[in-house]
Amino acid sequence: MKRVIIACGSGIATSTIICNGVEKLLEEHGIAHQIVQCSLSEVASQTDNADLIVSSMPIGQDFGIPKVVGMAFLTGIGMEKVKEDILKALA
Repeated sequence: MKRVIIACGSGIATSTIICNGVEKLLEEHGIAHQIVQCSLSEVASQTDNADLIVSSMPIGQDFGIPKVVGMAFLTGIGMEKVKEDILKALA
């Protein structure tokens, strides 16, 4: 099972939209997953056993796991590239 952290500024509104998109993508590709939704300031405390971080904005800190900026789930711009990056990171 893949563990995915979805993070935004507050861990509520934007991350919920991104979360819905990521969840749909993973289900479409048959990837068993657990999603943890949090604020950007909480990411460091959630990285144990995580396979991927999808955030609303770039995160400078290196946690030793792949990071993808998921704003495309809000704007639609660059959606295919973001989906490809997520699937590649979880392969």
